[in-house]
Amino acid sequence: MSEELVAALRAAGHEAETCRHTMDVLRAAAEGRFDLIAVGLDMAGFGRGGAVEAFREIAPGTSLIAIHNRPSEIMRSATHARLAAVIPRPVSLKHFMYAVACALKEQAMPEPA
Repeated sequence: MSEELVAALRAAGHEAETCRHTMDVLRAAAEGRFDLIAVGLDMAGFGRGGAVEAFREIAPGTSLIAIHNRPSEIMRSATHARLAAVIPRPVSLKHFMYAVACALKEQAMPEPA
């Protein structure tokens, strides 16, 4: 499914790539390579809240979209407040692209004074 999401992002004019390992994503985020990260928080190596906190520390200006088999588990936690969106599996391309558009739009909005 990740390749389909990348293809949809590229078709919409975005640069996109996949990372297979947690450390690859964290390294790339630390280098500032991403404006947005979509991450499966139900996958091995991502400790839900711990992963979100790591991304927030390493790349505080990067929007996060969480993908999870049971999004209600995420939505009830403090972790959810730090996410641009939570999308259930199987991922709908339409919902994913909408979440991407909203996350990037939010990033572009100036902070209130």
